[in-house]
Amino acid sequence: MRFPKAFWLLWCGQALNRVGILAPAFLVLYLEQGKLVDARTTPLIVGLFGIGVVVSGLVGGALADMIGPRRTIVGAQPIAVATALLYLFTTNIVALCLLALVTGFLSAVDRPASAGLIHKIVPRADFERAYSFYLVGFNIGMSLSPVISGFLLAFSPSLLFLVWAVCSALYGLLLIGLPADAVTVRRQASDTSLVRETVRSIAEPFRSRVLVAFLVLTFLMACIYLQVNSSLPLGMRSEGMTPGQVGLVLAVNAVASVVLLPLAPRVARNMREEVPLALSAALIALGFGANAFAHSVPAFIVSTLIWTLGEVLWAPTSAGFVANRAPEGKVSTYQGSMFFAWNAAAAVGGPAGIVLAGAFGYGTLWLSVLALGLAVAVGFKALVGLPGFQPPPAAPEPTVHDRIRVS
Repeated sequence: MRFPKAFWLLWCGQALNRVGILAPAFLVLYLEQGKLVDARTTPLIVGLFGIGVVVSGLVGGALADMIGPRRTIVGAQPIAVATALLYLFTTNIVALCLLALVTGFLSAVDRPASAGLIHKIVPRADFERAYSFYLVGFNIGMSLSPVISGFLLAFSPSLLFLVWAVCSALYGLLLIGLPADAVTVRRQASDTSLVRETVRSIAEPFRSRVLVAFLVLTFLMACIYLQVNSSLPLGMRSEGMTPGQVGLVLAVNAVASVVLLPLAPRVARNMREEVPLALSAALIALGFGANAFAHSVPAFIVSTLIWTLGEVLWAPTSAGFVANRAPEGKVSTYQGSMFFAWNAAAAVGGPAGIVLAGAFGYGTLWLSVLALGLAVAVGFKALVGLPGFQPPPAAPEPTVHDRIRVS
């Protein structure tokens, strides 16, 4: 199937945005290299960045459903441009902390809005396939970002922020080419009632028993998967691997995910909804668990390929599972709850894995995540018995005219 032009504008925009946006590791490197922060302040900067990311899922999803996903993404880009440029002139530690919080928020605020936008752009039956292709662009941008950032940091650190500003501006300009959001006109309301409505919207997904169970399981699985950013590199280094060998192993994940993501919806097409979720959790558990027996680069590559299979199967099927249970006009809000669960795990899973490995060794850590992951797989399979598992009947697909209606 050929996706509409609007989808490819979004694809190009978010891939470009991922290339330019500043990752927390390079933000810290820039600040330390310029002697703008010391060792005591660095954890605070990283923590504030993380808080911004966690909050962005909930706020970004609710905002996208209130004012429209296109408006949300386009409106965030001038703020991103201003934030990037402010780094060039800011040396005050309090201001840098505030900028770190805003940077974390901006780095992820578009993700639930993008999922909601895809849901509007393509027919419901093609959502998982379109979302898989969207993630291909996302992963390409994420793979190029550290390479480009590392070069810019060494060549001219200020270019980090100029590239970020340019990429953000181009992202916004590309999405201006999308059809305008068709948003229901709301009655005038006070600021208090608007805040109350936003909070009510954010809380809505957490009133469903099946979604709460899904989000808890998602959080636990993310705690396992996100060892890739913390314990996994440290575990490979403990086996005597060089930074180059660690990078090679992680590059296998990036390449394999780009190649395999478009195939995942075909694999899951004839499965019941809970099956690919359980299968992806089992593969992630087995992949990370296999690290307990890995002592060489080839062995770690095999383990990485196993958990990558789980990752590429999880991404589109989980987004589809949530979208199927979102009421009309609430897709971005419901997607935001999933991003919240996933991002919250970054603040828990990574540090917990490092602590566990430090106390009992990496073998114990990998066998522990294997047991946890298999339990999560069983939990996903058990979702079928919860009230609300069966999604409500799908609304009639909008006509082509409805899809591109300009408000």
